[in-house]
Formats: sequence, structure tokens, C-alpha cells
Amino acid sequence: MLLVFASAAIAIASYFRALNYPFIMDDIGYISWNTKLAGLHLTELWRLIVEPYNGYSEFLPLRDFSYWVDIQIFGLNPAAFRLHNMLLYLLCLPLIYGCTLKLWRYFRPLDTTNPAWVAATVTALFALHPSHAEAVVWISGRKDVLAALLSLLALWLAMSVKRKHGFSAPHAASALTALLAAMLAKATAVAVAPVIAMLWTLYWRDIPLPDRRRPLLLWPFASLLMAACLAMIFGSITTENIPMYLGVEAATRSMAVLGWLARLSLSPENRHFYHPVLEYPYLFVMVACGIAVLAAGAAGIVMVLRKRSLERYAAIAFLLLCLPSLQLIPYAPPSLVSDRFVFLAVWPMLMLLVALAWRLSAVLRTVLLLAFAISWGFQTSVRPHDWRNFETLVDADLHSYPDHYMPAVYKITSFHLPRQKYSDAEKTANNIATTEFRNLMLGMIRIHHATNADTATSGKLQEAMMMLWKLGGDLKQAPVQAKWNSPMNNLWTRMPFLLAVEWKYLVESFPEDVLVSYNAGLWMLDARRYDDAVTYLRTTTKTERLPKNLRGTAYASLGLALLNSGHIAEAEAPLREALEQSPPDLSAHCQLARIFSQAGRSEEAAQSQTACPDKKPER
Repeated sequence: MLLVFASAAIAIASYFRALNYPFIMDDIGYISWNTKLAGLHLTELWRLIVEPYNGYSEFLPLRDFSYWVDIQIFGLNPAAFRLHNMLLYLLCLPLIYGCTLKLWRYFRPLDTTNPAWVAATVTALFALHPSHAEAVVWISGRKDVLAALLSLLALWLAMSVKRKHGFSAPHAASALTALLAAMLAKATAVAVAPVIAMLWTLYWRDIPLPDRRRPLLLWPFASLLMAACLAMIFGSITTENIPMYLGVEAATRSMAVLGWLARLSLSPENRHFYHPVLEYPYLFVMVACGIAVLAAGAAGIVMVLRKRSLERYAAIAFLLLCLPSLQLIPYAPPSLVSDRFVFLAVWPMLMLLVALAWRLSAVLRTVLLLAFAISWGFQTSVRPHDWRNFETLVDADLHSYPDHYMPAVYKITSFHLPRQKYSDAEKTANNIATTEFRNLMLGMIRIHHATNADTATSGKLQEAMMMLWKLGGDLKQAPVQAKWNSPMNNLWTRMPFLLAVEWKYLVESFPEDVLVSYNAGLWMLDARRYDDAVTYLRTTTKTERLPKNLRGTAYASLGLALLNSGHIAEAEAPLREALEQSPPDLSAHCQLARIFSQAGRSEEAAQSQTACPDKKPER
């Protein structure tokens, strides 16, 4: 117990250094700006189970409830939220000890000397593991810590199910209830279901043949069925729409991710927020490592049913707990792998490590495990410093991976350009290895310089608008790698937001130049940012300073923006106005045909469709 307490104390002392750090990144959307959650009354808490209550449309009712409790008691105090994370993390440790103890005794029933030492060693290593720093220090990591705690509770209850002649129904039902709660804290907890199902299947095989009833297999089946049903519900609620890609690169991606997750579970290396998984120079090594982990897990599934083995069960559990992070169904994280992805998965990996080490002599075993503990403890003590603010976090990754596009893009757009450090921005951009992002960032730097400096000193307003139009067109063609690299796809699709910010700056800097608002509106329409397009084009059509030859296009574009943003009733008036201008914009007939058709005005729809030309807006 002293071993466990000492390890936990070292970790908590490290995390306490980050106690008063501010909210960072997703914390702002989840908590600071989440007036919807903050305004929820006690009598309305049932709404958490029917709709998302966070800024990212994630259905995590139990996690959001924990945030709600913190907000109601402590307000927007980051220290209180982090203390809550630390408490949840500490509660994981006795469950790690209990689960490890039960598994060791089950798989090695003749060993009566070592179980407590083994459980304490695994718990101490788990407490010191640096992968936990991200989930504990980052308030948004609450879902990982909370889901891990409830998953461990479900596993502990599941291990208490076994009886000599059957299963304990109350314990099994309690385990499924805890598993359900874990999945409501984070959807990836569905991976715990097959871990429990396999254990219960082994328990069933241990029952003497006269008492071995097949209906008992309904319990493992129930865990799998519940997980599958919730996974379908989560999939239907999510708003992310990442296209599927079934090429060989998708398999390479999954194996590389699996290899990286195994690496993060055992490596003493520095920790990062953005990992260059597919851009890693030794990608083939990570793919080979992933294939080895997959092969070990698959072989273990077959072999563990023939002969019980803790090592095989641990390998299977690690593989199963990693499955939700393998991008088998693409989603859009900022990095393909992260420390928080292995918060729970490190536990079976540590059991495997300790089980193998226990085959060595006492001296070699102690030296080996102590080396892991010291290296992990050092990383745990260092890592919280990187979470002081977003810039420190990005700088740490940029220092280690200067050619990786992800930290470079955030460094340039979030810090270099707002501070007008153009030479530093160009230096960072030129280091990016991915050609598309390097060229994109260099273009962004030139645009920002033109819109913020040159327009005020040398009148390059027209040139700035032309560059914005060109870069917007370039963004329509995503890099080939984006098909299978979902973080790249996610970042590329969000780049138009940065250009929209530049247009907004131009409009605010030159309020008297109506052509700026006009071009901003057309650009927003082209970029499918319809609400912004309505704002700019409505301003444009209200002024008499817009040249007459552009007024028809301005009204037609405003009508199209209103139509596409769902304001169908308002769209007809500007479209009719576009036809009354001199010269008229005949493309308004095309949109009027849509409106008339939806309204059931078939005769008018036919007339407008006949008059509809193929015309693009003039810039």
C-alpha cells in the first residue's frame, strides 16, 4: 500500500502544479461559453439524456452532468474542475488494485504469495503513467477519466459474478448498469463490453458440466447487445460527417494507430498533443507494431478459450479497448492518437508487462519495473507544465515535430499572425513537410499581411481581395491524403473560417468601400457560409454606393443566400428585385423556380425555369 500511496502522491503533486491554469481549447466550448448547460435547472436535468448539452453536439449526459454540478457549486473556477478530475483519477486506483488482484487470483489460483504485490505494482505503475496527465490536467479530459472509473467499476463487479454453480444475477446486473453509465460518460466505453463478455464466457466454461446452463450465456450476450445498441444511438446523434475510404491506406492508418497506442502505453518518451502518425518517418515500424498487437490479440482470443492465461487475456483486453480509436469508422480528432485514448487501455498493458516481468528473478524484475516507474514518473512530473496555455502546448509539439502541419498551422494562425510576426510565420510555414499546407499557410501569411499592413500603407485592397478569392478556390481541392487522414480532412475543411475572419477584418477596416462588403458576401456564398453572406449582401443592397451594374447580382446573391440558409419566405423579394435592376440578373429566375416549386405554384415555377440562364456572379 505504501508503494501505491507514494506513486499516487507523486502524480497528484505533479497535477497540482496545473491547478490554477485557465480553461484551454475545448474547455471554453464545454464550460465557459456553455450557457445552455449553466442555465439548466435541477428539475430539467432529465433533458441531458435526450439531447446534447455542450458546444460540440456530443451526447455525453453523465459527463455534462458532472460539469453542471461543478458550475452550480463553484461557478467557472478552473481549479475546482481540475480537482474534480483528480478525485476521479484517485478513485480509479483502488479499482485498478481490486481488478488486478481478482484477475491474478483467477488466472493463477495456485499463486498465494504474489497477488497483492502484483496488484500493488500494477496500480503504482498506473498511477505514475504519463498518459494520464492529458486527461486529468485538461478539463475536457473529464470524459476519459469518468468513463474509465465507471468502466473499472463495471469490470470489478463483473469479476464478482462467478459462483461455483452459476452466476450472481445481482452482480451481473450491477456490472451492466455501471457499463451503461460508463458509455454515457464517453461512447468509447463500448469496448469494455467485449472484455466483460469474454471474462463471463470463461467463467461459464469453468462451471461443472451438470450445472453449465446455456441461458447463462445471455449475460455476456446482453453486454454486447447493450453496447451495440448504444453505439448505434451515438452514431445517429453525432453531427460529424467524415467520408469513408476503403483503400489500403485505411488499413495502414488503423495499424499505425494501433502501433502508436501500444507505443504510448509503454514508452517513456515526451508526451504530445498532436502526433504525426501518418507523417512519421518510420511509419512502417508503427504499422508493423500494430500488426503484431493485432496478431497477438487475435491469437489470444483463440488460445485463451483453450487454456486460461493472464498474458493472453491482457493482450486481448488491450486490443479491444483500443478498437474505438483505430478509425475503423472515421471521425475527426485533432490527432489520430492521443494520450487520453489509452487512459484505460494502459491497465491491461501494465498487467501484461508485470506478468512477464514476474517470470524473471526478483532482482531483474525489480530493476526493470523500477526503470519504467522512474521514467514514467519523470514524464508525469514534466507534462503538466505544457498545459499552462494553448501556446505552450503548441510550442512543445512544434519543437518536437517542426515539420508537422498541425502544430505549425495553429502556431501561425493563432499566434504569429495576430501579433503580425510575419517573418516568424514564414519560417514556421517553410518547415511544414506537407506541400499543400505549406503553400496554404504561405498564402495565408501574404493575405494577412496585405489585409492588415499593406492595405493601410500602400492601398493594396484589391490585391488582398483577389488573394482571398484565389485561396478560397484552392481550398475546394483537398489534399489526396485527406481521404484517409481524418485530422487533415478536419483541419482543411475548417480553413475557410480563417479566410472568413480576414474578410470580416477588411469589411470593418473599410466600411465606406461597398465593394469590400459585396465581394465578402459573394465569397461567403461561394464558401457556403450562408448566414455571413446574408449579413454582407444585405448591407450591400441597402446602400446606393454600389454600382448599378452590380446591383442585380447583389440582390440575386442575397436571395440565394437566404434560400440556402432556410429563409425561403424572405428570399423571394430580393430575387424579384434582382430582375428589376438595370441590367437585371436573370439567374434569379432559377432560384424563383425553386421557391415556386416548393410552394406548389407550378405555373410560375415553369415560367421561371424557362427563363433560367447559366450565369455566374461578377466580382
